Amino acid sequence: MADAPKLLRWETLTKGQFDGLDRERAVVLVTCSPLEVHGPHLPLGADVLEGEGLAERMLRFLPERHRERTFLKLPCIYAASDPVPQAGSISFRPSTTIAVLEDLGRSLAAQGFKNVCVSNFHGSPRHFLAIEVACDRVARERGISMLCIFSALLSRLNGGGSELGDVLGHLPGVTKADFDGDTHGGLVETSQLLALHPDWVDPQYKALPRRDVELWLQERGEARPKAQRGKLAAFGDMLASFRAGIRFFSEETYSGSPGRASAELGEQILDTLAGHAGQLVGELLDGELPEAQWHSPLWKLRRVFTNPVAVRLANAWLRVPRTLS
Repeated sequence: MADAPKLLRWETLTKGQFDGLDRERAVVLVTCSPLEVHGPHLPLGADVLEGEGLAERMLRFLPERHRERTFLKLPCIYAASDPVPQAGSISFRPSTTIAVLEDLGRSLAAQGFKNVCVSNFHGSPRHFLAIEVACDRVARERGISMLCIFSALLSRLNGGGSELGDVLGHLPGVTKADFDGDTHGGLVETSQLLALHPDWVDPQYKALPRRDVELWLQERGEARPKAQRGKLAAFGDMLASFRAGIRFFSEETYSGSPGRASAELGEQILDTLAGHAGQLVGELLDGELPEAQWHSPLWKLRRVFTNPVAVRLANAWLRVPRTLS
């Protein structure tokens, strides 16, 4: 594999260096993910670190024709909604995420940048749809390409769900079933953090048992509603599923099997996801990514998930803790 293109950190550039950039061909990368609790073993910035790791790893898989471009990495944005309701998580309204990213996109467009990629590794629909709304508004208003990589991957790889068994089940040493219920601080995220920042992972992760919402509900004699991914007809089931998740994460801090994680698996997961992301971004830079593939399968429900009034009503119905709403 060829070396990755050079990545420049925005905050380290001098005025002279910045003025020398070819902004029209440059690609700006920014990660928008929350600071939130990920089990007792992962850093609070797990989603940020994974989003940045995915974006940087993606550069290794870009088509050769785009490797001479300048890639600029902005500091992370942690304005994100729906973290797990535990002390240590920081929550923002979806409208705040939209406003921040809209302002960012407009500022970049005004300075002559044509390509902006927003990375993320937080699976809340209200969060990634907020990113999509901001990207869509700026792209239409300013005539630039502004893409939520996470949402485009959801659409292309697994139909909009947060489980990755269909995408990663072929990797050595794991099966598709190993990823069932693995949505937060489990096998996938622990493995990625072991690959990216092993010193920030508590070694006690190896002793953590499998936990997930369905197991937790079964222990209480309850059944979890079955929501179909990305389907309008399943909206009621999705809300019921979200409520169950909030109850679960009010008591538990991870979902999945972190004890089975390894740095080797993390490298394979990163390469798999970054390979798909590199293909997507290559198509975007070529002007060949169909508009329908810029969005997650839940795009048609964006107003339900991001409208401020709908958000307040949903928070009340879902019984979101006030400290996080």
